Order: sequence, then structure tokens, then C-alpha cells
Amino acid sequence: MLPPLPLLPGTGPMIRIEDVHKSFGTVKALDGLSLEVPPGKVFGLIGPNGAGKTTTIRILAGLLRPDEGRAFLNGLGQDRSIETRRILGALIEQPGLYGKLTLQEYLTFFARLYDLDRGQARKRIQDLCELLDLNVQTRERLQGFSLGMKQKVALARILLHDPPILLLDEPTAGLDPLITKKVREHLLGGKDRKRKTILISTHNLDEAIRVCDEIAIIHKGRILEKGSWEELRERHASGCRVVMYLRELREDHADLVKESGAVSEIALDPDRNRLAYTAADVAETNPLVIARLAAAGARIVSVEVEGAGLDQAYSRLIEGSEGTP
Repeated sequence: MLPPLPLLPGTGPMIRIEDVHKSFGTVKALDGLSLEVPPGKVFGLIGPNGAGKTTTIRILAGLLRPDEGRAFLNGLGQDRSIETRRILGALIEQPGLYGKLTLQEYLTFFARLYDLDRGQARKRIQDLCELLDLNVQTRERLQGFSLGMKQKVALARILLHDPPILLLDEPTAGLDPLITKKVREHLLGGKDRKRKTILISTHNLDEAIRVCDEIAIIHKGRILEKGSWEELRERHASGCRVVMYLRELREDHADLVKESGAVSEIALDPDRNRLAYTAADVAETNPLVIARLAAAGARIVSVEVEGAGLDQAYSRLIEGSEGTP
């Protein structure tokens, strides 16, 4: 029988990477990457394609060896693979499944690898298939499953032994919104929430904001910045976004906005009669913009002010790093 979840240590990270380098031929995937994830936290890695997110996940999962540096899970290095796999569930992008097996056979096989007894295995498989809406497919062969269904099967597999550490590479790719919501609530809303330490790599900024306690922006194999999304927004997103709807939008409206003060990122959407811009000081700038537009005969329907978002901070950090070697 699989032993109960190990107690999380009172201090020290559950996930730790120290100055890791990894290259594939002439391509440098990770360039001195270091990060730590404390017990019970959800940590998000966000970055563009090729930033090093998947390579990081694969090294932590023991599927790749770093060229330099070290990786640890609950203090265990890569030389302790048998022990780490008992406390780890790793969802890798495009997971390989055993297509000739049925869903029931596949999950039962992995339950045996994790030493779950028949009663435990039956209950876990039943619960996970219900959670992921896979009940009617249990006797179907995996080779006929769609991409979204395969993603759900992979999720079921890594959750079978209820591990305290999860590595999730684009976990909601191919999942419909309802299943995404159910999985999120299962992982983040249960009584064992603080017993799970989760590292998520994702392109989805909204998902990162919603679920992550801390976020690291990664590019060219390096961590550019990390912190809560509120901290990143305050440090790197200047001003607020103003969205204005008019009865009729003209091209010269952009010039009037530009002349009104400290504004940037002016955008016109003629199909929706929508004008948008970023203002460093909304309280000072907006009255000037509105006055100039009104004097030019513009009829303003509504004005909305949006707080600066993680997407702005993300864009500025990525763009600012493009010139670095």
C-alpha cells in the first residue's frame, strides 16, 4: 500500500533549482536558471514559446539531466528518482499514452506501479473519471481519444497516488472551460490545498493570475522577474488603460488624444467606434482628453478606466529583454 502523503517540512522549499544550464546543440534552453517554491504554494512560470518552461519541468521530473546546476524535490536530488516519483505528479506537454490499452486498463496499470491496492485503485479511478467526465470512456482504447480527452487521461494518471508535488506543463490545454474549472477547484479548493506544492507553466496570463501565489516571467532560459502578480504590475506596468466609446470615431481623434498629455499605446477600433489609450495619470489626463474631443465635436458615449494588468508588465519585460545576449 502506498504510504500517506509525507508531511511538508516546516521550512525550506519543496521545489528548488540551483543555477541550471541546459543546451540542445547550439540552442541554450536554460541559462543559469534558479527558483524556489515553498511548501503549499502555487508557482507559475510564464513566457513565450522557447523560453525554457517545458525544459524546466522535464528536468524537475527527472526526464532530462541539466548540463550544469542541480534540481531538488523536497530536498531529494535527481539521484533519488524512485523516492521523488512517489511524491511527484508530472504532466508533460503532449503526454504519450499507451494507445492499445483501454482507459480502465491504463489507469489500473499505473495504480499498480504506485502500489495502490485494488480497493484504493478502484476508488481513485472512479473519483478521477467522474471529476474529469471520463466515465463513459473507461472501456474504450486510448488510441481513439481526442487531444482534449488524452489531456484528461494524463491528468487522471498523475493524480492517482495523490502526490504532494505537482508539475503541470500547460495543464488546461485542450480542456473545455467546465472541466478546467472543476480541475482548478479540485486542486486548489480542497482540504489538502496547503499540502500541495504546484509548479505550473502556462501561456495563459489570466489563468496564472487566477491560481498562482507567485509568478516568474521566463525568457531565453532566464528568470526576468518574479513575485505576486500585484507586485509585478506595480513594478512594471505604468498607468491605466482608458477605453472610450464614441458615436462616431474619426482618425484625427488619435491626434487630439496625443496632444492631451502623458498618454501612450493609442488604439482606434473603427468597427466599434472605440478609442483606447494608456494614461500615466488618469485624473489629470482624462479631463483634458474629454475636453479636446468635445471641442472637436466628438460625442462620447462612455469612458471606462481599467487597471494596469499583468499582460502589460509581461510585454514590457519580454520586449526589454530582446536586446540582451
